[in-house]
Amino acid sequence: MTEKCLDCGADIAADSESAYCAKCDAILDKKFDNIEANLIVYKELSEAEIAVLKKFDKEDIKNLYLKLFESFIEDGDFDEYESAILIKIQSLFNLTASEIGADKVVKNDGSKVIKKKKPIECAKCNKPVLKEDFVFCPYCGATLE
Repeated sequence: MTEKCLDCGADIAADSESAYCAKCDAILDKKFDNIEANLIVYKELSEAEIAVLKKFDKEDIKNLYLKLFESFIEDGDFDEYESAILIKIQSLFNLTASEIGADKVVKNDGSKVIKKKKPIECAKCNKPVLKEDFVFCPYCGATLE
């Protein structure tokens, strides 16, 4: 017996793990990648994007959250837009501290569970580097002071 694709209604094999045909699955994956890029750059999440994200497994959403968290944390303290996006994703998809890590939870009161590390500037190449993570600059190899 065959199943029907949730988007287009095309037949999919009963043993398929996806609820979408190969064509719709590829389209959804592309939309997911675009949403991820837009979140990193524009820090906005539209209702249409939320509808697309709701088609994905919780594990995919958790990985998206963690990727955004790591991207945002690289630049120092979260700004209000970064915090709002992370809180919105936590709330919409019911992500818990045990799923994403207690150290990666952004609270609704505007506080963060963790403090972001401030990068230093390499004296030789002037690139930002987290001194706690490196003895030598990963870009030019100079010793960090």
